[in-house]
Amino acid sequence: MTSRPTKPLAETGPESLLGRSIGQWSFLLVFPRAILLQVAHPAVGAGVAQHSIYRTDLWQRGYRTLAHLQRLAHADPADGERLGRQLRRWHRDIHGVDSHGRPYHALRPELFLWVHATYLDSILTLWDLCGRPLDAEERRQLYRQWLRVGRCLGLRQEELPPDLDAFTAYFTATLTSLEHTEPVRHLLGPAPLTPPRPVSGLPLAAACFRAFGRVLFPHLTRMTVALLPLEALTAMGLPSAHRVYSYLARGLARALNAVPWRRVPYRAGVRTSNSPRKRQPCATRLRLGSRIRGRRGARTTRSWMPW
Repeated sequence: MTSRPTKPLAETGPESLLGRSIGQWSFLLVFPRAILLQVAHPAVGAGVAQHSIYRTDLWQRGYRTLAHLQRLAHADPADGERLGRQLRRWHRDIHGVDSHGRPYHALRPELFLWVHATYLDSILTLWDLCGRPLDAEERRQLYRQWLRVGRCLGLRQEELPPDLDAFTAYFTATLTSLEHTEPVRHLLGPAPLTPPRPVSGLPLAAACFRAFGRVLFPHLTRMTVALLPLEALTAMGLPSAHRVYSYLARGLARALNAVPWRRVPYRAGVRTSNSPRKRQPCATRLRLGSRIRGRRGARTTRSWMPW
């Protein structure tokens, strides 16, 4: 179980409450929950279905989204604004018509706000799973940091809920508008047994990945569904998962936070204003994956939103 900090946490960077929440391994338990809530939004789901590579490269798509989330959480205000401008440039050509014939554009503030909101709600869910819910002051601190990232993304002050009570009301109301979109069907469908790079280039490792995936992934999917709010399940037309999967999620979260290496052993390479310009090291397996992608000339779509 994660212990309470003995000294005040920083407002920015990896040691902030937001950075620590996203930087622990147990965050990977609620990260799919956030993605599922995002793509259940009709406009976001349409953008993912029409512009994303998630069908052919799900693992790399998820890693890039997580890496950009970490960069934003770890950045100071100056670098956060720079990252936000980059993200908006990458999303300016993502537009189209959803399944109801309604036009959408990725730069619409309500879409950025919804994607951003799913991460905050999932972080709060994570601390509950760890058996250590945030107290009132910590929740206010986390919300201030979440607001800061929202402003870095280009959201104006009046477009963000002013406090946690307003956020809860907004989030609950938006849950009722979710749908069982095409990306939701894909993510809840057959297990993604295509190994991620560089595992796909190692025959034995790829075979082990597929063998374990056939057994584990259906249960991980049910665990993700078990973590969804009841309003989302109703709006998406999904049955509730067996409560054993809620217990499984709690057990895994507490186990991951009990080990000495509970923090993710890499950083997303963001440079803060006070840090040297040298890029911070990533894990070996991630560097290897980057070199393999570079040799193969694969497309490297960079995005904070899930497309």
